[in-house]
Amino acid sequence: MSLDNREVIIRRIINMEDRISRCQRCSLLNQCVIKPSLGKGELEPDIMMVFESDNSLTKDSRRLIDLRNLIKSELNVDKIYHTFLVRCEPKVCTVRQNLNNFTGSACSYKKLLDRDNKCLLNSKICSGISVKPSDEEIIFCLPFLLEEMEILNPPNIILFGDRVIDYVAKSFGVYETNDNAHFTKKNINFYLAGNEEIFDINACNQLKKHFMPSTIPN
Repeated sequence: MSLDNREVIIRRIINMEDRISRCQRCSLLNQCVIKPSLGKGELEPDIMMVFESDNSLTKDSRRLIDLRNLIKSELNVDKIYHTFLVRCEPKVCTVRQNLNNFTGSACSYKKLLDRDNKCLLNSKICSGISVKPSDEEIIFCLPFLLEEMEILNPPNIILFGDRVIDYVAKSFGVYETNDNAHFTKKNINFYLAGNEEIFDINACNQLKKHFMPSTIPN
C-alpha cells in the first residue's frame, strides 16, 4: 500500500469512527454505552472478521488473540482486522427500567454511565445484562459495517453467527445461503462461520476447505 493510499484510508476510517461515536440512532441504547465498539487490526487485511456485537470473547484480549492466531495459522494469512455488526452493546438495565416504570416515561438523560462505568442513577458500577441486538439496532448500524468493508476492501471476510450472515448476505443480494459455506460478491469472498465462542480448529479446518486457493499466500 502506498503512503498516499494509507493516509486516505486512515482519514476515511477516522471520519467513520467519529460519526459512529456521535451516532444517536439508538438513543436509549446510547444511554448505557461508554463508547462504541470500533474495528481493530491491519488497514490492508487479508481477512476481516465480523462479529455480531461486543461479547465475552471480544472483550477478553487473550481469547481474541488466540482466535486471530488460529485463523492466521490454519489459513496461512498475516493481516487480520476485526469489527462488529452492531457497535453499541445492548443491555437490559433494571435500574433504568424501574425509573421509567415509576415516572411513566423514558429517562431523559443523554448518558447514564460515567467514564468509570458507574451508573449516574445509583452511583454503582453498571449492572446491565448484555443481550442480543434487536433487528432495528442492526439495521441502524449496518451501514457503518458496509462502509468499513468498502474502505478496507478486504479480499476475504469471515461472518460469525447466523444474524451476521443473514444481514450481510442480504446486503449483497444473497437471500439464500442454505448450507453453503461461502459466497463471492464484488470480488470479496465471504465465509460463513458459526458462533465465535465455539469456533475451534475443527471449525477453522471446515472453513479452510472452501478458502479460495488464490487468496492464500505462498
